[in-house]
Amino acid sequence: MSEGSNNSFILKRHFLPLFVTQFLGAFNDNLFRQAIIILITFGLAQQVGMAPAILNNLAVGFFILPYFLFSALAGQLADKYEKADQIVWIKLWEVALMCVGALALYFSSLPLLIAVLTGLGLQSTFFGPIKYGILPDLVQEKELLTANSVVEAGTFIAILLGTIIGGLLMKEADGWLYLSTLTISVALIGTLSGRMVPKTGRAAPNIRVRANIFSSTGQQLKIAWQTDVTRRSIVGISWIWLYGSIYISQMPVVAKDHLGGDETVVTLFMACFSVGIGVGSFLCSKLLKGVISARLSRPALLLLLLLSLILYATLPPERPGATPVPVAVFLTSGFNWFIVAVLTLTAIFAGMIIVPMYAILQHETPRSQRSRMIAANNIINSGFMAGGSILAAALIASGLSTTDILLIFGGANLLILSSARKLEKMLPA
Repeated sequence: MSEGSNNSFILKRHFLPLFVTQFLGAFNDNLFRQAIIILITFGLAQQVGMAPAILNNLAVGFFILPYFLFSALAGQLADKYEKADQIVWIKLWEVALMCVGALALYFSSLPLLIAVLTGLGLQSTFFGPIKYGILPDLVQEKELLTANSVVEAGTFIAILLGTIIGGLLMKEADGWLYLSTLTISVALIGTLSGRMVPKTGRAAPNIRVRANIFSSTGQQLKIAWQTDVTRRSIVGISWIWLYGSIYISQMPVVAKDHLGGDETVVTLFMACFSVGIGVGSFLCSKLLKGVISARLSRPALLLLLLLSLILYATLPPERPGATPVPVAVFLTSGFNWFIVAVLTLTAIFAGMIIVPMYAILQHETPRSQRSRMIAANNIINSGFMAGGSILAAALIASGLSTTDILLIFGGANLLILSSARKLEKMLPA
């Protein structure tokens, strides 16, 4: 089959509505979250007498918290009931949240803004198991790897666009009005596209939904951890999410203090990272030719280690007092182009690991348990990212530099090699 026909499913009705719906949802989440960060940094933090960094981390923490608490319940509901119907209700929930968000922006109410952000996190918690759980039902097995690459690339591009546009709109005099209009419109369009997602039937209609979120979370994590393939897939996915979050959190420091760039350089780094994930997602699909395999993971992990060594060896020492330069001046330096290339390659190799891991998790999990397994994956992802952030903060507080952090986490890729090798051997060649 030709390459064109292999990818033709992307524009068909059974896949495109889901892609549009998840893209717009990720865009809206990050659009609103960036607006809150801007408001906190440039006014609200001073009003409540707290440091912006503390409040920003608190806001992000509230967004992530529902993943810990409600993912298991979300997975149960996704497996028990029709996923397409749930998507519509979840998107209507987003419309209501964005209407409340408009009021929160108008009144600059910090408690209400954080409440809406938490609601968006909760909404995303319930959408995640549906998105990845329904995907194998909408595409053929030979299309699953490519479908995951498209979803992953689209998610990171949506995150980038939401972050950039949210920051730009909140700099305007009537930014709250422009942003409110956009978020509500995007939520409404997402609801319409969600209504077009085909119904696939209930995966496990007879399961009993456990109301106790703590016992259901523990049970689901136990089930996920008992199976070698799912455990190793989840560890691989969670590691890449952790690794990416560490790099993203260090980018402002690398851009400003090590390389003398301003906010536009940070945006450039974010853009390169998002595009790199997308390129890596599509590249792994090409290299594997649709075969669901983990054989790219080990070389990609070693290359991530190599790139971290390069950054450690080449990044100049911190210069906190230097006057930051805009991206146009920054890119007149050949060395800075080299750093941009290294960061982009880091994202590419990360994308080449995470996409096959998602496809393996979906393919090797029975349909009746798939959404619950994705929910377990989301819980562990969140735990990895939270733990990695805490560890990085502790290491920096102890006196280590940004380049030290990149080197330490780069070296930790060696800890995942054995799991990746065993996973590769478990799957058919």
